[in-house]
Amino acid sequence: MSGNENLIASLNYITAQINRYGALFVILFGTTGNLLNFIVFNDRAFHENPCTNYLWWSSISSILFIWSGLLTRVLSGYGINWPNQNPPLCKIRLFMLNICWSIAAWAFVGATMDRYFCSSASAVYRLKSSIRTARKFLIAILILSILLFVQVFYCYQASVPNVPVLCYTQAAACQLYNDWTNILYNITIPSCFMAIFGILTITNIRKRIIHPAPTSNSLSMPNNANMHVNLKKIDRNLRRILLIQVLVLLALSLPIGIQRLYASVTSNVSKSTLQVAIENLIYAVIVLIRFIAFSMSFYLYIFSGSMFRDTFKRKIQRILRVMHIIH
Repeated sequence: MSGNENLIASLNYITAQINRYGALFVILFGTTGNLLNFIVFNDRAFHENPCTNYLWWSSISSILFIWSGLLTRVLSGYGINWPNQNPPLCKIRLFMLNICWSIAAWAFVGATMDRYFCSSASAVYRLKSSIRTARKFLIAILILSILLFVQVFYCYQASVPNVPVLCYTQAAACQLYNDWTNILYNITIPSCFMAIFGILTITNIRKRIIHPAPTSNSLSMPNNANMHVNLKKIDRNLRRILLIQVLVLLALSLPIGIQRLYASVTSNVSKSTLQVAIENLIYAVIVLIRFIAFSMSFYLYIFSGSMFRDTFKRKIQRILRVMHIIH
């Protein structure tokens, strides 16, 4: 074998291993974390909180998103490609993947928006923080997502040649539409909204620090001092959580959009076997990066939220008692 042939074989082998073990790890990592989110958010302490409603649906959508996107990657690592070669399965899987991606991303926006409503000094805005508002928002996102991605059943085809995966679009117009819809609707716009509502939330908290609510209690000065300290802690936490949310979505989701644009531009370009092998390896890594963004939420919550952490410990202890492991 020549040097190029050896390199191509090595690249294809690495890609197969990433699809086999990397994708499988992300499936297990993300599914476990999001299921634990589901358990914690069903606790009585969180159950009636509107923000929890958004995070609950984000976790459920993330599980479906991860499985609909990565299961075929694992199978392809073992040379099993029939899900991408079957036209109905190809279209249904891609439709489900895009819808779940949208709900998972926009549910985070809803949670940030709800946090802004909760922190507002206006009673009118605080009333918008409700389970009813959360349900309306999520239903609207579901309907809009279906309208945006129903074209998947027309655009996507099975067994498409010269692309990173067999289930892909053939028409350049379809490819551009899907690329830009995902970049704008699933990545850029949600991240911008999270940044905007996060900054507005911090502004609301600062206003409360500068203009604390009047009180007739003789101990108002110590109470206000304590409130100032507590609100400063909340301010710092909000800054950190906001930074994590925005950076995770942008840094870990944007590469797949860039890759899709590159793939659409070069779809009709003749490529050498070596170039195809390199691009397939890069694509395999980028796919994992995108799904890691929706696999990390539980682990971020457990390290950054004391109430979430305490509820998780209580849930685990309750389960262990039921199993008679602890008393």
